Amino acid sequence: MDVLRTRLATLEPKRILDLATGGGGFAIRLAESVASYGELVAVDSAQRAVDAATRNLAALRGARAELADAAALPYPDGSFDIVGVANSLHHFEDPARVVAEATRVLARGGRLVVYEMHREAGTDAEMSHVLLHHWWAAIDTAGGTYHAETFAKDRFRELLGGDAFVRSDWDEERDEESDPKDPALMEELARTFVAYRAKIDALDESRRPPLLAACEALEARVRDVGFRSAPSIVFIGEKA
Repeated sequence: MDVLRTRLATLEPKRILDLATGGGGFAIRLAESVASYGELVAVDSAQRAVDAATRNLAALRGARAELADAAALPYPDGSFDIVGVANSLHHFEDPARVVAEATRVLARGGRLVVYEMHREAGTDAEMSHVLLHHWWAAIDTAGGTYHAETFAKDRFRELLGGDAFVRSDWDEERDEESDPKDPALMEELARTFVAYRAKIDALDESRRPPLLAACEALEARVRDVGFRSAPSIVFIGEKA
C-alpha cells in the first residue's frame, strides 16, 4: 500500500514545501500523491543538492528548488498547505527546531508529512540497513559532519506528538517483497562499501580501526543475511 497516495489523494494544496530535499525524490512523490497542486518548492542547505533537485524537478509543472536552511526557513507563517520532510530529521542537531519551523510555515488545516526510517527492524535483512546506516553516521560524524543514528519510533512520538495538530495519522511502510540478496543490489552495496572505505581512509589514522572493523563485519553480514530497506514511519498531521 502506498500510504501517501492513500492519505493525500483527495487534497488539492496550492503550495507544497519539501525540506532537506536532496535530489528532490520525496518532493516528486508528494506531487504525485495529491489530486493537484499549484506550486512546489523544494529546499536544501547544500547547493549541490539544490542543483540536483533542479534537474530532477524540471519536468514537473510549478516546481522549483531553492537554497534554504530547514531550521530557519525564509518564508512567512502559514504560507504552505503541505510541508514534507523525508529521512532527514536525524541529520539536524536540533530536529525539534526543524519540526517547529515546518509547523510555523504550514497553513491552518495544512498537513505536515514526515517520512523517516526507524531502527526497530523486524527482520535480519532490515537490520542490515539499520546497522549500515549507523556505520555511515559514525563515519560522517568522525569526518566533522553531523549525522545521528536512526531514531527509534518513540523519538518521533516525542518530536511530533505535540498539540499543534488537531489530527495525526501514524502509519508504517516496509519492504516485504524484494529479494534481500538480489545480485544488482549486492553490486550496489559493494560500491557503497568502497565509497565509505575511501571516506575512512581520509580520516585521522586514530579513528580508522573501529570503523574498518565494523566495515568487515557489515560486509560479512550482508553476504550472510542480505539487505532490505528498514521500515519507515509515515506521519501526517493536520495543523490546528
